[in-house]
Amino acid sequence: MDAKELLRRYATGERDFTGVKLPGVHLMDKELSKVIFREADLSNAYLDWTNLSYADLSHANLRGARLGEAALNGANLEGADLSEAVFGQTTFGKANLSHAKLRDAILTETSFKNANLSYADLSGARDFSINRCKGAIFCETIMPDGTIRSDGA
Repeated sequence: MDAKELLRRYATGERDFTGVKLPGVHLMDKELSKVIFREADLSNAYLDWTNLSYADLSHANLRGARLGEAALNGANLEGADLSEAVFGQTTFGKANLSHAKLRDAILTETSFKNANLSYADLSGARDFSINRCKGAIFCETIMPDGTIRSDGA
């Protein structure tokens, strides 16, 4: 499957793309809300400006992906690997990032308002701002500086 086929199938109402292998795929500025990419390989994908609100990306490989200005509000990213991903003005409002890996990610102006960051690993993440985490849940969360945080922001 390639990007064109995925978008065609999405347009016809298909939402479940569990386990799809699309490393390096270009899906910039697309409407993919409520898509299911559970356990998918989207490593190094280009997802800038893409609407992934309420998507299921649990246990997906998004290592090195670009998600600048992407909308991930209400998305399920439990156990997802977002290491070395590049974010900029990305929104994770009410998203589930429990057990997610964001190691060495670039988080410029990224919002985690009311997100669940329980057991997430943010070690080495750059440009992280606690001020963009209003209402976020921290439980055994590894912060960018390596400290462990367990409280609400």
